[in-house]
Amino acid sequence: MIWINGINWVKMLVDKGGMVFSVDLMMSIIIITVVLGVSADAMDMIGSKMDDAYHEASMERIARASADMLIKTKGSPEDWEEGADLRDVTPGLVDTASNLKSTSNVLSMSKINCLKENYDELMTDRVIPRYYKSSLVIYPEDSSLKPIIVKDIPENYNSSGIIVENRTVLCNYYNTSILVFVNAMDSLWEQKQLGDKCPHRGFEEEEHLEVDYKNQRSGWACYAFKVTPVLLQSTDLYVMTDPAGVDDSKALWMIDRPEQRTEEYHTFQNNPILVNNLVEELVANDTEAILWLHVYSSGNKNNVFNTYLAGFPKGTDPENIKFQYLNPQPCYFVLKIWT
Repeated sequence: MIWINGINWVKMLVDKGGMVFSVDLMMSIIIITVVLGVSADAMDMIGSKMDDAYHEASMERIARASADMLIKTKGSPEDWEEGADLRDVTPGLVDTASNLKSTSNVLSMSKINCLKENYDELMTDRVIPRYYKSSLVIYPEDSSLKPIIVKDIPENYNSSGIIVENRTVLCNYYNTSILVFVNAMDSLWEQKQLGDKCPHRGFEEEEHLEVDYKNQRSGWACYAFKVTPVLLQSTDLYVMTDPAGVDDSKALWMIDRPEQRTEEYHTFQNNPILVNNLVEELVANDTEAILWLHVYSSGNKNNVFNTYLAGFPKGTDPENIKFQYLNPQPCYFVLKIWT
């Protein structure tokens, strides 16, 4: 032992060295514990974020696939909206009656309405898995048209995340049909012959000549169309023009059938003309009839106009009888899904 001035220096050094070692060890253990705790929290956060990312990617995939199914297919069967039994139906909204050649498919209002009435039955496990909820609204670009709320988000909606699939589509908004289209404007530029071979021409060749815009010769453009009692029960038929006001003072129109040819001409008005009564008289009690729309014009290139015989759903408000509604309307198809 080494004693200096009565102090045992060896013992003091051992005690201090032991204390320093104990403090260092304790600090190391604390630091390691903190690092491990932070690392565990970080791993939990990373794992949680990976789960969230996977869940979001899965929802986006489902939303994309669901939108594709609805706006790119006609469904199975193709006329599924007409059946009473929906148990084996896979819904698709493409209009089977549309003959529009376009990169975009045209959505059918009758299919949209059927989906609206049976949304949960048709969507759950057929389009979207049952553990997801969804809403669907179609917004027309034309602000004068009301949005079609197929399925709205419920008032008690409570979810931390929602996936939105927004597509631009065409929609036959008023479920209209064109029975006859006298496309005089295109005929003027393309020099195409207008009309079919009219039954009148076999009886009165000189009085029912074809219109000739190239040589500015007056005459007729005549087209056949088929009518059934079922069509008349569900459809209002209108003679319409584009532009709505016809400047050709000689312009006339008439509807008849080969067995009942007529010389009863009508002038065009500045608004659509309802012709159901006239057509019903010609169809009478037949289950099917082939009628003809005859349009007379002066052949003046400056007063050319197009004519439609168009069908609108029975009872459509007259304010909505417009030729622009004969063409499918551009709309935004907005599908939302969440958990």
